[in-house]
Amino acid sequence: MLRFVLSLSLFFGMHQLATAGIVRVADGDCVAFRNAFAQASAVPTTIMLARNGSYVGAFGACEAILQQGNLIIEGNGATITDSHIGGVGYMINVAAGASLTVRNLRIVDTTTTDHLASVNRFENLGALSFENVTINGNGWTPTFNSSPNSTATFRNTTWIKASLNGTFDAYNSTFVDSGLTLGPSGMSPTLQSHISLSNSLLSSSGQLCSQTNGGSLGSLGGNVLSDSSCGLFGVGDKVVSNLALQAAADHGGLVPTVQIDYASPAYRAGVAQYCEATDARGVARDAANCDAGAYEFGGGVGLVTANGMNSLYYVPGIANGHYVSVQRIHDNKDVMVFWNTFDRNGNQAWIFGVGTQTSARHVHALAYRNLGGVLQPGGPATGAKASQWGTVDIDLTSCAAAQFNYQSDLPEFGSGQFPLSRLAFESAIDCGD
Repeated sequence: MLRFVLSLSLFFGMHQLATAGIVRVADGDCVAFRNAFAQASAVPTTIMLARNGSYVGAFGACEAILQQGNLIIEGNGATITDSHIGGVGYMINVAAGASLTVRNLRIVDTTTTDHLASVNRFENLGALSFENVTINGNGWTPTFNSSPNSTATFRNTTWIKASLNGTFDAYNSTFVDSGLTLGPSGMSPTLQSHISLSNSLLSSSGQLCSQTNGGSLGSLGGNVLSDSSCGLFGVGDKVVSNLALQAAADHGGLVPTVQIDYASPAYRAGVAQYCEATDARGVARDAANCDAGAYEFGGGVGLVTANGMNSLYYVPGIANGHYVSVQRIHDNKDVMVFWNTFDRNGNQAWIFGVGTQTSARHVHALAYRNLGGVLQPGGPATGAKASQWGTVDIDLTSCAAAQFNYQSDLPEFGSGQFPLSRLAFESAIDCGD
């Protein structure tokens, strides 16, 4: 009787799960992962993977074969690692008429032999969408192939050591040591493939693009490439031979990304019309001038109007010994300001205060200085007391510059203003104007 009750409970539990359209797959359970694909129906279903989970398999243990239906994979930062040593198989295969959307997932192909030299690890005959996905290929096995009769869309994707051919549209994506092949599709050799790129970053130590039989490569603009083999002539497209990209790493968000910096040619290279709202980490992009690629420098809290203001500043042309430090310390717009300076008599002064952002780019702080402290032998200074000094106002004109204004009732300081230049960025926070 107990067994019957448990079976009945299990049945109703699974029925409710199916009705809700969500299938949760436990960490490492490749069998449940494959079964969810096999049971997909016309009703949209979402496979929820474990947060930062790891799904490791070989010989197709974690294959995603979608024969029918409408399926979504919410990766939640999980990693699927698969290898086919001496075997034949796909990591993802979408049949004609089926639809698959993959989000926030890292996919790693560790195939180590050339048995799959002619096998595509991702093959699409239906509708495939990658959003905030990072794919680590193996450098020589064909990775992606999509029929001209199908649709494939990449948004904020990062492809590393991958070979792609067929038909797809890529927006704000990054391709590192990858290759694009244009021409007849391997699945439909009589049909021409089509690849469209916008606001994407492509870098390779070799040739990026190769064409066979007049394949169509389109540009919507805003692309930055390391060589001219792709022949792109969209608005703002540019070729920069040495992009010097870093390795993909954890820069926040759910998937690894390839970070760019303030000096990168990809910075603000995007065309506004095709800028994604967020980058691969889920942080906001500059809507008018987004970066090319899956990573937005200064995105989200890195905007100069937020934590991107955090920095050490100096006065241009002034020798060492005069610095201003700005630190936004709470989400309620509190900002800490330190000013290392001297009074008019040449005495060193340390001015500090906690102010408020009275507008997006303006900081107003009531300032103090410590007086009366004495350094103790072998210990810290004691006896110091905070004394009100005056006010400080800072206007942030850009990520690189600001205007500093001060007002003090003390005659040895008085009032004044001067420009500031950024001396350093915080390593964990970018800055975007």
